[in-house]
Amino acid sequence: MMPTATRDLVNNTDIRLRTAWIPLLIGALVLPFAQLQTTVPLAAWLAPVLLLRFARTARARVWLPVLVLVTCVAQTVALRGIFEWPEVVIVGLTGAFGVVPYLADRLVARRLRGLPATLVFPAAAVVTEWLISLTGLGTLGSSANTFVADAGLRQIVSVTGIWGVTFVVCWVAASVNEVWSTGATRTTVRRVLAPAAAVALVVLATGQARIAFDRPAPDTVRVAGLAADRALTDAMDAPSLPDLAAGTAEVRRSARAEFAPAADELLERTVRVARDGAEIVSWAEAAVFVLAEDSDSLVDRARAVARAEGIYLQLGTVVVRETQEHPYAENHAVMIGPDGEVIWDYLKTVHPFGDNQVYEPGPGTVPTVSTPYGVLSTVICYDADFPALVRQAGRAGADILLVPANDWQPIDAMHAQAATYRAVENGLTLMRPTGGGHSTIVNHLGETLAFGDYYTADRVTVMADVPIRAKATAYPFVGEALVLVSALALAILTLVSLVRRRTASPAEQE
Repeated sequence: MMPTATRDLVNNTDIRLRTAWIPLLIGALVLPFAQLQTTVPLAAWLAPVLLLRFARTARARVWLPVLVLVTCVAQTVALRGIFEWPEVVIVGLTGAFGVVPYLADRLVARRLRGLPATLVFPAAAVVTEWLISLTGLGTLGSSANTFVADAGLRQIVSVTGIWGVTFVVCWVAASVNEVWSTGATRTTVRRVLAPAAAVALVVLATGQARIAFDRPAPDTVRVAGLAADRALTDAMDAPSLPDLAAGTAEVRRSARAEFAPAADELLERTVRVARDGAEIVSWAEAAVFVLAEDSDSLVDRARAVARAEGIYLQLGTVVVRETQEHPYAENHAVMIGPDGEVIWDYLKTVHPFGDNQVYEPGPGTVPTVSTPYGVLSTVICYDADFPALVRQAGRAGADILLVPANDWQPIDAMHAQAATYRAVENGLTLMRPTGGGHSTIVNHLGETLAFGDYYTADRVTVMADVPIRAKATAYPFVGEALVLVSALALAILTLVSLVRRRTASPAEQE
């Protein structure tokens, strides 16, 4: 017969296996589907519940390194195809930042009881994601992006920004874990789980009410977004931008000949969509590459088209400088009015990953112009992953935001969907013509009005009749208030946990 001490050890090990490692295993399997690519909203709801269970019940010397490994591997899997080896592993290591909310919960929440214990995890998650957004990553990796297709849930960002989505999902996860840990008694469910569930239901219900009653205004304008002809783009074989910038006159003459057909085709297509009723036309980011010495000539041709057709026309150009020093090129969005005059020449503010080795960032001032079709504004592609930058347009009363973009296939769906939040946050229409990805036009509710896929059509044109007036939202003026409240709450809860130490079991003291 097995000795009593040995039998107790086996039983305790079995309990720990069931209460910690099985949730970890399932959570680790679903976590890659909760971020970036191949996202499944159910996985994003489930993963924090299970991983938080592991973090709360496993031994201290084990749970932290294991969870770091799990989050880094999950991030690496989610980044597949976005980066090449070994960069994908290096960037995947940033997944370790995702452990911070679990660490805060382990250190602080275990010394609290009831409702206060459930607030540590969501507050820490909001603060952590906000801090990450201040880096070059922006909100691209935010867990909130997984839920952008949830029409009801996404409406909360019109007040709180995407941080509201993160808070609600993480609060539900923490509340489920508190009930899981203490037992599902009627009192526990009422005092712990019910508040989070009630808030989640209110958020969903008010979101659906907004969709039902806050419909777009009836006055509309036809807009069109154009991506470059895929065959012409694929046929180009110019040197890299640094090599071209430092190239000989012959190298630049050869590049000029390669660049010209794309510009000719886009100008011709601009005329066609204008004659189909489009009053506002925007090209995708980097739709045309042009040498610095040819840039004025291209703009003059576009001015003539805008004047002849009476349209607002925004060009998306990469201007290749003649230099051997950084910056080698400039990423422009040039808006031309119906009178043929240039209204703005916006330089892209944020250049992701290796692009900052080629370009210099613009000043970060988002332009606006008042027109008969509402207030127009613009940012370029990755700029839209920085809500505080886009909020300039919301505060200026923009009605239509042009976001020319240029993606690549592994991120095409995710990046287009993430930009939808900027429309809901600021209550405006967002048009995102995209080379190498998904072109979309969405309204202030995040509803898709037009869609085009660069990889399934030779020439992508998205066109829709959109409202000329935005719907006022709180977010442009409230900004990151929820982040500040979360930071304050986390500080108070930490202080309370230090002052009111409760009796801890040996396992909790590890």
